[in-house]
Amino acid sequence: MKPDCFERRHEARLRPHWNAHETREYIRTLACWEGEIEIRQHFGGLRNRTYFATDADGRKYAVRCGFDEGRVRQASSAACARAAASLRVSPAVRYVEPNVLITDFIDGPKVTREALEDPDLMAHVIERLKVLHRNPQAVTESVNYSWTFHTVRRYLDIVEKRGTREDWREDLPRLREVVERLERAIGPYHPTFTHNDTAYVNLIFGGDGQVYLLDWDGGGFGHPAGELGEMLMWLDSDEAMDRHALRCYFGGLSESDMETKLHEHRAFKIIAALRLVTECMEIELNRNRYLSEEEMRIGMQAFFGDQEPRITGLIDMLYPVFEGLWAKHRDEYP
Repeated sequence: MKPDCFERRHEARLRPHWNAHETREYIRTLACWEGEIEIRQHFGGLRNRTYFATDADGRKYAVRCGFDEGRVRQASSAACARAAASLRVSPAVRYVEPNVLITDFIDGPKVTREALEDPDLMAHVIERLKVLHRNPQAVTESVNYSWTFHTVRRYLDIVEKRGTREDWREDLPRLREVVERLERAIGPYHPTFTHNDTAYVNLIFGGDGQVYLLDWDGGGFGHPAGELGEMLMWLDSDEAMDRHALRCYFGGLSESDMETKLHEHRAFKIIAALRLVTECMEIELNRNRYLSEEEMRIGMQAFFGDQEPRITGLIDMLYPVFEGLWAKHRDEYP
């Protein structure tokens, strides 16, 4: 890549109807490169195409291509990626144009669910999240405001308008009631810079031993406690793990304060699971989505090999997670 090549182009040139090959060939033409590049597609996302590029000097980069879909606004994602990079909790951003983002490639292992269950690593990841939360001034451009309850309501509206599966449509009144009951549990808070998709698959070890955050599709301003709720939901955490995470974030808490935090925390865990279910429904119903069925199938097989390699397979995996959490805690949320 050219030295000091950072550019921000304002004209949109990437086209949503291009296939993966056409997109890859367009990436080769970007002005940031110096000489030939090697490039290959990396599968796994539900909204974007990701490619790994290696330049003539052997330096590696991640190239992310996508369009506005669902809760994702590409301009906001790029602004959040730049802000997080300035705080050194995410890879450096090298090039931005509408619908294209190029960052440094972190050549390290992904954080696994089993690894994140370790109390020390969890404490480290929470400290990395607190870097974001303590530094909202790092965000210098307009970005999304993330309120998961509102996001779920919008997805439920889409299911009502476009859905053809009767079992989904029949469940809408109950799910809307769940959203209302959970939302009432959240007290006043100070919005700050948040990642809003803290699944372990979006965490990676850098060469310096630090954990870095990837995938800023959900980034913006939001509730900091929502970060813990989503991260712990993916771990199927018990109360002891929840208490450890809350102590790591808030420090010493009295038992009454801990119970108050746990009440909000569990609400965020449940709504995080429901957001994922309803987002997958929205993707399944979106006939103009960016990724092809084949790309989504390969990505599903890479991360969730035991599930049907379609979005409906992911829904079948996530729905029981939501139902289990709600069945266990619904009496706490009148």
